[in-house]
Amino acid sequence: MSAARRSERIPVRLLVCMLLLVLTTVGWRRGTYFEGSLDPVVAAKGALSLVALVVAYAGTRRRDLRVGTGTLWVLGALLTASVLGALTDGRLVAGGVVAVRVTILALTVVLLLRCYTALEFFAALARACAVIGGVAAVTGLSTLSSGRLAGGFPEVDPNTLALLSCLVVLYAGWRITMGTAGAGAAAVIVVALGVVWFTGSRTALLMLVPALLIMALHMRRARVGLVVGALLTGAAATVAVFGTDALGSFLERDGEGTSTVQSRFIAWDAATTWADDRWQLAFGGGLSVKIIPVKGQYWTEQPLDSSWVSVLVQIGLVGCLVAGLWALWALRGAFQAPRAHRALFLGLLVFVLGRSVLESGLFDATPEFLAFLAVSLLVEGGSRRRLTDELSDDDVSGGAPERPRVLAPSSSVAG
Repeated sequence: MSAARRSERIPVRLLVCMLLLVLTTVGWRRGTYFEGSLDPVVAAKGALSLVALVVAYAGTRRRDLRVGTGTLWVLGALLTASVLGALTDGRLVAGGVVAVRVTILALTVVLLLRCYTALEFFAALARACAVIGGVAAVTGLSTLSSGRLAGGFPEVDPNTLALLSCLVVLYAGWRITMGTAGAGAAAVIVVALGVVWFTGSRTALLMLVPALLIMALHMRRARVGLVVGALLTGAAATVAVFGTDALGSFLERDGEGTSTVQSRFIAWDAATTWADDRWQLAFGGGLSVKIIPVKGQYWTEQPLDSSWVSVLVQIGLVGCLVAGLWALWALRGAFQAPRAHRALFLGLLVFVLGRSVLESGLFDATPEFLAFLAVSLLVEGGSRRRLTDELSDDDVSGGAPERPRVLAPSSSVAG
Protein backbone atom coordinates (compact mmCIF):
# COMPACT_ATOMS: atom_id res chain seq x y z
CA MET A 1 0.00 0.00 0.00
CA SER A 2 1.40 3.42 -1.00
CA ALA A 3 2.07 6.12 1.53
CA ALA A 4 -0.55 8.32 -0.13
CA ARG A 5 -3.21 5.71 0.36
CA ARG A 6 -2.07 5.02 3.90
CA SER A 7 -2.62 8.72 4.66
CA GLU A 8 -6.32 8.27 3.80
CA ARG A 9 -6.67 6.27 7.01
CA ILE A 10 -6.87 9.19 9.44
CA PRO A 11 -5.98 8.37 13.05
CA VAL A 12 -8.93 8.85 15.39
CA ARG A 13 -7.01 11.12 17.75
CA LEU A 14 -6.02 13.42 14.87
CA LEU A 15 -9.56 13.54 13.47
CA VAL A 16 -11.09 14.35 16.86
CA CYS A 17 -8.54 17.10 17.44
CA MET A 18 -9.08 18.56 13.97
CA LEU A 19 -12.84 18.57 14.41
CA LEU A 20 -12.38 20.56 17.60
CA LEU A 21 -9.98 22.99 15.90
CA VAL A 22 -12.31 23.69 12.98
CA LEU A 23 -15.33 23.93 15.27
CA THR A 24 -13.65 26.49 17.50
CA THR A 25 -12.35 28.60 14.61
CA VAL A 26 -15.68 29.12 12.85
CA GLY A 27 -18.28 31.59 14.09
CA TRP A 28 -21.15 30.32 16.18
CA ARG A 29 -23.19 33.53 15.89
CA ARG A 30 -23.55 35.49 12.67
CA GLY A 31 -22.99 39.23 12.86
CA THR A 32 -21.53 39.11 16.39
CA TYR A 33 -17.99 40.25 17.18
CA PHE A 34 -15.99 39.58 20.33
CA GLU A 35 -15.40 42.75 22.35
CA GLY A 36 -13.97 41.33 25.56
CA SER A 37 -17.05 40.17 27.42
CA LEU A 38 -17.22 36.58 28.65
CA ASP A 39 -20.35 34.67 27.68
CA PRO A 40 -21.26 30.97 27.35
CA VAL A 41 -20.23 30.83 23.66
CA VAL A 42 -16.81 32.38 24.28
CA ALA A 43 -16.26 30.13 27.30
CA ALA A 44 -17.30 27.01 25.37
CA LYS A 45 -15.00 27.76 22.44
CA GLY A 46 -12.12 28.45 24.82
CA ALA A 47 -12.71 25.19 26.68
CA LEU A 48 -12.85 23.15 23.46
CA SER A 49 -9.62 24.81 22.27
CA LEU A 50 -7.88 23.70 25.44
CA VAL A 51 -9.25 20.18 25.00
CA ALA A 52 -7.80 20.09 21.49
CA LEU A 53 -4.44 21.27 22.84
CA VAL A 54 -4.41 18.55 25.50
CA VAL A 55 -5.37 15.86 22.97
CA ALA A 56 -2.61 17.01 20.62
CA TYR A 57 -0.04 17.04 23.43
CA ALA A 58 -0.96 13.52 24.49
CA GLY A 59 -0.25 12.29 20.96
CA THR A 60 3.33 13.57 20.89
CA ARG A 61 4.44 10.73 23.13
CA ARG A 62 4.18 8.33 20.17
CA ARG A 63 6.25 10.20 17.56
CA ASP A 64 8.42 13.26 17.32
CA LEU A 65 8.65 14.51 13.74
CA ARG A 66 10.79 17.50 12.90
CA VAL A 67 9.00 20.89 12.74
CA GLY A 68 10.74 24.22 12.16
CA THR A 69 10.31 27.14 14.56
CA GLY A 70 10.75 30.11 12.22
CA THR A 71 7.00 30.46 11.69
CA LEU A 72 6.42 30.66 15.43
CA TRP A 73 8.92 33.51 15.75
CA VAL A 74 7.10 35.44 13.01
CA LEU A 75 3.74 34.75 14.60
CA GLY A 76 5.11 35.80 17.98
CA ALA A 77 6.21 39.14 16.52
CA LEU A 78 2.72 39.74 15.12
CA LEU A 79 0.98 38.85 18.37
CA THR A 80 3.36 40.96 20.46
CA ALA A 81 2.78 43.98 18.23
CA SER A 82 -0.98 43.48 18.41
CA VAL A 83 -0.93 43.33 22.23
CA LEU A 84 1.16 46.52 22.38
CA GLY A 85 -1.39 48.24 20.16
CA ALA A 86 -4.32 46.94 22.20
CA LEU A 87 -2.66 48.13 25.42
CA THR A 88 -2.44 51.75 24.29
CA ASP A 89 -5.84 51.70 22.58
CA GLY A 90 -7.70 50.53 25.69
CA ARG A 91 -8.56 47.09 24.27
CA LEU A 92 -6.05 45.00 26.19
CA VAL A 93 -8.54 42.44 27.53
CA ALA A 94 -10.27 41.81 24.21
CA GLY A 95 -7.07 41.97 22.15
CA GLY A 96 -5.21 39.80 24.65
CA VAL A 97 -7.90 37.12 24.63
CA VAL A 98 -7.82 36.88 20.82
CA ALA A 99 -4.01 36.71 20.89
CA VAL A 100 -4.20 33.86 23.42
CA ARG A 101 -6.69 32.01 21.20
CA VAL A 102 -4.34 32.32 18.23
CA THR A 103 -1.44 31.11 20.39
CA ILE A 104 -3.36 28.03 21.55
CA LEU A 105 -4.31 27.25 17.96
CA ALA A 106 -0.69 27.59 16.80
CA LEU A 107 0.64 25.36 19.58
CA THR A 108 -1.98 22.72 18.79
CA VAL A 109 -1.03 22.72 15.10
CA VAL A 110 2.68 22.38 15.96
CA LEU A 111 2.00 19.44 18.27
CA LEU A 112 -0.11 17.70 15.62
CA LEU A 113 2.55 18.17 12.96
CA ARG A 114 5.14 16.67 15.31
CA CYS A 115 2.98 13.57 15.64
CA TYR A 116 1.37 13.12 12.21
CA THR A 117 2.56 13.42 8.62
CA ALA A 118 1.63 16.35 6.41
CA LEU A 119 -0.76 14.24 4.34
CA GLU A 120 -2.49 12.89 7.43
CA PHE A 121 -2.87 16.43 8.77
CA PHE A 122 -4.49 17.85 5.61
CA ALA A 123 -6.63 14.77 5.11
CA ALA A 124 -8.00 15.31 8.62
CA LEU A 125 -8.45 19.03 7.95
CA ALA A 126 -10.46 18.33 4.79
CA ARG A 127 -12.55 15.69 6.58
CA ALA A 128 -13.28 18.06 9.48
CA CYS A 129 -14.25 20.87 7.10
CA ALA A 130 -16.52 18.48 5.21
CA VAL A 131 -18.25 17.27 8.38
CA ILE A 132 -18.76 20.67 10.01
CA GLY A 133 -19.50 22.44 6.74
CA GLY A 134 -21.92 19.69 5.70
CA VAL A 135 -23.84 19.83 8.98
CA ALA A 136 -23.95 23.63 8.82
CA ALA A 137 -25.20 23.59 5.23
CA VAL A 138 -27.92 20.98 5.83
CA THR A 139 -29.17 22.67 9.00
CA GLY A 140 -29.08 26.06 7.29
CA LEU A 141 -31.12 25.23 4.17
CA SER A 142 -33.86 27.59 5.36
CA THR A 143 -31.48 30.53 4.88
CA LEU A 144 -31.66 30.05 1.10
CA SER A 145 -34.83 32.11 1.17
CA SER A 146 -32.65 35.14 1.97
CA GLY A 147 -30.64 34.60 -1.21
CA ARG A 148 -27.45 33.11 0.29
CA LEU A 149 -26.89 29.79 2.03
CA ALA A 150 -25.55 30.17 5.57
CA GLY A 151 -24.93 27.72 8.39
CA GLY A 152 -27.66 26.58 10.74
CA PHE A 153 -25.52 24.78 13.32
CA PRO A 154 -23.04 26.23 13.79
CA GLU A 155 -24.33 29.61 12.55
CA VAL A 156 -21.45 30.30 10.19
CA ASP A 157 -21.82 33.12 7.68
CA PRO A 158 -21.98 32.33 3.93
CA ASN A 159 -18.34 33.27 3.29
CA THR A 160 -17.06 30.95 6.03
CA LEU A 161 -19.27 28.13 4.79
CA ALA A 162 -17.81 28.66 1.31
CA LEU A 163 -14.31 28.61 2.78
CA LEU A 164 -14.87 25.22 4.41
CA SER A 165 -16.23 23.84 1.15
CA CYS A 166 -13.30 25.22 -0.85
CA LEU A 167 -10.78 23.55 1.45
CA VAL A 168 -12.57 20.26 0.76
CA VAL A 169 -12.48 20.95 -3.00
CA LEU A 170 -8.76 21.73 -2.93
CA TYR A 171 -7.83 18.56 -1.07
CA ALA A 172 -10.04 16.35 -3.26
CA GLY A 173 -8.67 18.07 -6.38
CA TRP A 174 -5.13 17.47 -5.20
CA ARG A 175 -5.81 13.77 -4.71
CA ILE A 176 -7.23 13.51 -8.24
CA THR A 177 -4.23 15.39 -9.61
CA MET A 178 -1.84 13.01 -7.87
CA GLY A 179 -3.76 9.98 -9.16
CA THR A 180 -4.80 8.66 -5.72
CA ALA A 181 -8.56 9.26 -6.12
CA GLY A 182 -11.22 8.99 -8.80
CA ALA A 183 -14.99 9.17 -9.06
CA GLY A 184 -15.56 9.40 -5.31
CA ALA A 185 -13.40 12.51 -4.95
CA ALA A 186 -15.02 14.02 -8.07
CA ALA A 187 -18.46 13.56 -6.49
CA VAL A 188 -17.23 15.30 -3.34
CA ILE A 189 -15.99 18.21 -5.45
CA VAL A 190 -19.37 18.53 -7.20
CA VAL A 191 -21.26 18.65 -3.89
CA ALA A 192 -18.80 21.09 -2.31
CA LEU A 193 -18.91 23.37 -5.37
CA GLY A 194 -22.71 23.31 -5.15
CA VAL A 195 -22.48 24.59 -1.57
CA VAL A 196 -20.08 27.34 -2.66
CA TRP A 197 -22.48 28.36 -5.43
CA PHE A 198 -25.46 28.63 -3.10
CA THR A 199 -23.49 30.68 -0.58
CA GLY A 200 -22.97 33.30 -3.28
CA SER A 201 -19.32 33.74 -2.29
CA ARG A 202 -17.80 35.16 -5.46
CA THR A 203 -14.31 35.63 -4.02
CA ALA A 204 -14.04 31.98 -2.96
CA LEU A 205 -15.18 30.68 -6.33
CA LEU A 206 -12.88 33.08 -8.16
CA MET A 207 -9.78 32.02 -6.20
CA LEU A 208 -10.54 28.32 -6.62
CA VAL A 209 -9.78 28.56 -10.35
CA PRO A 210 -6.07 29.54 -10.17
CA ALA A 211 -5.53 27.27 -7.16
CA LEU A 212 -6.82 24.20 -9.02
CA LEU A 213 -4.94 25.17 -12.18
CA ILE A 214 -1.67 25.31 -10.24
CA MET A 215 -2.37 21.84 -8.89
CA ALA A 216 -3.16 20.58 -12.38
CA LEU A 217 0.22 21.79 -13.64
CA HIS A 218 1.85 19.21 -11.35
CA MET A 219 0.03 16.31 -13.00
CA ARG A 220 2.37 13.91 -14.80
CA ARG A 221 -0.08 11.68 -16.63
CA ALA A 222 -3.72 12.60 -17.17
CA ARG A 223 -6.00 9.57 -17.12
CA VAL A 224 -8.59 9.13 -19.87
CA GLY A 225 -11.50 9.36 -17.47
CA LEU A 226 -10.16 12.57 -15.99
CA VAL A 227 -9.70 14.16 -19.42
CA VAL A 228 -13.20 13.16 -20.55
CA GLY A 229 -14.71 14.40 -17.30
CA ALA A 230 -12.88 17.72 -17.57
CA LEU A 231 -14.07 18.20 -21.15
CA LEU A 232 -17.68 17.42 -20.25
CA THR A 233 -17.50 19.77 -17.27
CA GLY A 234 -16.03 22.52 -19.43
CA ALA A 235 -18.79 22.04 -22.01
CA ALA A 236 -21.49 22.18 -19.32
CA ALA A 237 -19.93 25.31 -17.83
CA THR A 238 -19.82 26.97 -21.26
CA VAL A 239 -23.51 26.24 -21.81
CA ALA A 240 -24.33 27.59 -18.35
CA VAL A 241 -22.40 30.80 -18.97
CA PHE A 242 -23.57 31.61 -22.50
CA GLY A 243 -26.94 29.85 -22.58
CA THR A 244 -28.40 31.00 -19.25
CA ASP A 245 -28.18 33.95 -16.90
CA ALA A 246 -26.88 31.78 -14.03
CA LEU A 247 -23.44 33.38 -13.98
CA GLY A 248 -24.83 36.91 -14.27
CA SER A 249 -27.25 36.26 -11.41
CA PHE A 250 -24.42 34.87 -9.31
CA LEU A 251 -22.21 37.90 -9.94
CA GLU A 252 -24.99 40.40 -9.33
CA ARG A 253 -26.30 38.50 -6.28
CA ASP A 254 -29.82 39.92 -5.98
CA GLY A 255 -28.86 43.21 -7.57
CA GLU A 256 -25.99 43.96 -5.23
CA GLY A 257 -23.44 43.73 -8.04
CA THR A 258 -20.43 45.90 -7.28
CA SER A 259 -22.04 47.53 -4.25
CA THR A 260 -20.27 45.18 -1.83
CA VAL A 261 -16.92 45.95 -3.48
CA GLN A 262 -17.63 49.69 -3.31
CA SER A 263 -18.52 49.40 0.37
CA ARG A 264 -15.20 47.64 0.97
CA PHE A 265 -13.41 50.62 -0.54
CA ILE A 266 -15.18 52.88 1.94
CA ALA A 267 -13.88 50.85 4.88
CA TRP A 268 -10.42 50.59 3.33
CA ASP A 269 -10.24 54.36 2.90
CA ALA A 270 -11.32 54.84 6.52
CA ALA A 271 -8.59 52.44 7.65
CA THR A 272 -5.87 54.72 6.27
CA THR A 273 -6.94 57.51 8.65
CA TRP A 274 -8.00 55.34 11.58
CA ALA A 275 -4.87 55.78 13.72
CA ASP A 276 -4.89 58.76 16.12
CA ASP A 277 -1.14 58.82 16.73
CA ARG A 278 2.11 57.32 15.51
CA TRP A 279 1.99 54.48 18.04
CA GLN A 280 -1.36 53.27 16.72
CA LEU A 281 -0.11 53.71 13.18
CA ALA A 282 2.83 51.44 14.01
CA PHE A 283 1.11 48.82 16.22
CA GLY A 284 -2.63 49.16 15.54
CA GLY A 285 -5.38 48.59 18.06
CA GLY A 286 -5.29 44.83 18.68
CA LEU A 287 -6.73 41.73 17.04
CA SER A 288 -10.19 42.37 18.51
CA VAL A 289 -10.78 45.36 16.18
CA LYS A 290 -13.16 43.97 13.55
CA ILE A 291 -15.33 47.04 12.83
CA ILE A 292 -14.18 50.51 11.81
CA PRO A 293 -16.06 53.85 11.94
CA VAL A 294 -16.89 55.36 8.55
CA LYS A 295 -17.93 58.89 7.63
CA GLY A 296 -20.07 60.38 4.89
CA GLN A 297 -22.47 57.40 4.68
CA TYR A 298 -25.89 56.66 6.09
CA TRP A 299 -24.18 53.96 8.21
CA THR A 300 -21.58 54.82 10.85
CA GLU A 301 -19.45 51.67 11.05
CA GLN A 302 -18.47 48.76 8.86
CA PRO A 303 -16.60 45.41 9.12
CA LEU A 304 -13.04 45.22 7.81
CA ASP A 305 -13.52 42.95 4.78
CA SER A 306 -9.86 42.37 3.98
CA SER A 307 -7.19 40.55 5.93
CA TRP A 308 -4.54 43.06 4.92
CA VAL A 309 -6.60 46.12 5.80
CA SER A 310 -7.46 44.35 9.06
CA VAL A 311 -3.75 43.86 9.77
CA LEU A 312 -3.16 47.58 9.15
CA VAL A 313 -5.82 48.48 11.74
CA GLN A 314 -5.13 45.66 14.19
CA ILE A 315 -1.31 45.48 14.11
CA GLY A 316 -0.33 48.64 12.23
CA LEU A 317 2.44 49.15 9.73
CA VAL A 318 4.69 46.76 11.66
CA GLY A 319 2.09 44.04 11.24
CA CYS A 320 1.68 44.72 7.51
CA LEU A 321 5.43 44.44 6.98
CA VAL A 322 5.80 41.24 9.00
CA ALA A 323 2.69 39.62 7.50
CA GLY A 324 3.75 40.49 3.95
CA LEU A 325 7.23 39.03 4.44
CA TRP A 326 5.66 35.96 6.06
CA ALA A 327 3.42 35.33 3.04
CA LEU A 328 6.35 35.69 0.61
CA TRP A 329 8.51 33.42 2.78
CA ALA A 330 5.79 30.74 2.81
CA LEU A 331 5.42 30.91 -0.99
CA ARG A 332 9.18 30.58 -1.43
CA GLY A 333 9.27 27.54 0.83
CA ALA A 334 6.32 25.93 -0.98
CA PHE A 335 8.17 26.17 -4.31
CA GLN A 336 11.04 24.19 -2.77
CA ALA A 337 8.86 21.38 -1.41
CA PRO A 338 8.71 17.94 -3.13
CA ARG A 339 6.41 17.81 -6.15
CA ALA A 340 3.41 16.19 -4.48
CA HIS A 341 3.51 18.48 -1.45
CA ARG A 342 4.29 21.49 -3.65
CA ALA A 343 1.08 20.98 -5.60
CA LEU A 344 -1.01 20.92 -2.42
CA PHE A 345 0.83 23.73 -0.64
CA LEU A 346 0.85 26.14 -3.58
CA GLY A 347 -2.82 25.50 -4.26
CA LEU A 348 -3.71 26.25 -0.65
CA LEU A 349 -1.51 29.35 -0.49
CA VAL A 350 -2.85 30.80 -3.74
CA PHE A 351 -6.39 30.30 -2.48
CA VAL A 352 -6.05 31.68 1.06
CA LEU A 353 -3.72 34.54 0.09
CA GLY A 354 -5.86 35.52 -2.88
CA ARG A 355 -9.02 35.31 -0.81
CA SER A 356 -7.42 37.42 1.93
CA VAL A 357 -7.46 40.50 -0.30
CA LEU A 358 -11.27 40.74 -0.09
CA GLU A 359 -12.01 38.62 2.99
CA SER A 360 -10.74 39.02 6.55
CA GLY A 361 -9.47 36.33 8.93
CA LEU A 362 -6.13 35.17 7.52
CA PHE A 363 -4.21 36.26 10.63
CA ASP A 364 -6.80 35.33 13.25
CA ALA A 365 -8.17 32.19 14.88
CA THR A 366 -9.95 31.04 11.70
CA PRO A 367 -9.93 27.98 9.40
CA GLU A 368 -7.90 29.83 6.75
CA PHE A 369 -5.25 30.72 9.33
CA LEU A 370 -5.20 27.07 10.38
CA ALA A 371 -4.37 26.00 6.81
CA PHE A 372 -1.90 28.85 6.22
CA LEU A 373 -0.05 28.19 9.48
CA ALA A 374 0.29 24.46 8.77
CA VAL A 375 1.68 25.09 5.28
CA SER A 376 4.10 27.71 6.61
CA LEU A 377 5.39 25.34 9.29
CA LEU A 378 5.88 22.50 6.80
CA VAL A 379 7.71 24.50 4.11
CA GLU A 380 10.38 25.83 6.46
CA GLY A 381 13.90 24.62 5.86
CA GLY A 382 13.80 22.75 9.15
CA SER A 383 10.60 20.91 8.16
CA ARG A 384 11.03 20.29 4.43
CA ARG A 385 13.58 17.54 5.03
CA ARG A 386 10.91 15.35 6.57
CA LEU A 387 8.61 15.69 3.55
CA THR A 388 10.96 13.70 1.35
CA ASP A 389 11.01 10.91 3.93
CA GLU A 390 7.22 10.92 4.32
CA LEU A 391 6.37 10.41 0.69
CA SER A 392 8.29 10.14 -2.58
CA ASP A 393 6.96 11.59 -5.83
CA ASP A 394 6.76 8.17 -7.48
CA ASP A 395 4.73 6.83 -4.59
CA VAL A 396 2.19 9.66 -4.79
CA SER A 397 1.74 9.56 -8.53
CA GLY A 398 0.94 5.89 -8.48
CA GLY A 399 4.16 4.80 -10.10
CA ALA A 400 6.31 1.97 -8.95
CA PRO A 401 8.35 2.75 -5.88
CA GLU A 402 12.04 3.19 -6.36
CA ARG A 403 13.96 -0.03 -5.85
CA PRO A 404 16.50 0.05 -3.08
CA ARG A 405 20.11 -0.34 -4.16
CA VAL A 406 21.86 -3.47 -2.95
CA LEU A 407 25.51 -2.77 -2.24
CA ALA A 408 28.08 -5.52 -2.28
CA PRO A 409 29.78 -5.84 1.10
CA SER A 410 33.29 -4.56 1.24
CA SER A 411 36.15 -6.93 1.91
CA SER A 412 36.68 -5.54 5.39
CA VAL A 413 33.07 -6.20 6.36
CA ALA A 414 33.01 -9.59 4.66
CA GLY A 415 36.08 -10.63 6.46
